Amino acid sequence: MKMFITASVALAAASLAFSVSAEEWSSVSSSARVVYLADLSSIAKVGDDTTIKVARIPLPATAGDYTHKINEYAFRCAANQARIVLEVEYGASGAEEARYPDPEAEWDRPSANSLGAYIKSIACDNQRSTAPSSPSIKAFIDSQHGD
Repeated sequence: MKMFITASVALAAASLAFSVSAEEWSSVSSSARVVYLADLSSIAKVGDDTTIKVARIPLPATAGDYTHKINEYAFRCAANQARIVLEVEYGASGAEEARYPDPEAEWDRPSANSLGAYIKSIACDNQRSTAPSSPSIKAFIDSQHGD
């Protein structure tokens, strides 16, 4: 019985760790030069702030090149305020190359019809794109090439 309980606890912990770390990248905007993806699983309430991670992937993406940047946005939903508190750069291999935290970034109001306003609607108002999501940036880039 003790072995069964230990195994059950270990399985539950592994399951919880997996669900917490699962990503759900959904396309939110694109142009001929860049595509923006929001990680819907990263939306979190931290005190009065709601945070979300948004990736910028240059286009056209080359097969096997996983260059991208991820910004962490923070919103004060009721006050209609936003700021970027972290930018992380990833190189062609997909490995992190640089990290730029900015915990003292100024709060700003997202302009109507801007990317910031759209990201706010996702983070604060639970609006979702109808675009299919990807479990990772790598999977999204690979899907652009039929990999």
